[in-house]
Amino acid sequence: MYKLLSINESNVTRTVDLENISTKTIDTCFDDSALVSIDNNFDFMEIGKEYECKIKLFGEPTATRSERSVDCTIMEDNVMVGNTLLVKICIDDNIYYIYQEKVVPYLSARRFMFEFTRKDLIQVNDIIHEDLQ
Repeated sequence: MYKLLSINESNVTRTVDLENISTKTIDTCFDDSALVSIDNNFDFMEIGKEYECKIKLFGEPTATRSERSVDCTIMEDNVMVGNTLLVKICIDDNIYYIYQEKVVPYLSARRFMFEFTRKDLIQVNDIIHEDLQ
């Protein structure tokens, strides 16, 4: 469960700051859902309210540690969000999702390092981002 702290509007996409209610981690996520769908988007979200959210990490697995790399533990593979196959991972007690195709070599090891470039909001409550449909 996440609490919406702020919305930063932009011409192309907006960013939202979400606070994980359990871990108190604050994630800044891209939300371009209104660009790809008029009806199936996250524009209903209101600052101060709480939502069930799924956040996807964009980036690449890495063998070297860097400022942007994180240690990931696979919680569940073969997770379908819409029509998209993802892997559910845990980073410091926070749950995120990554395209399964990115981490196939690590599925049996259940652990890997990932260097992410951004976080995207892919689901809020029962609304799934159109790109995953």
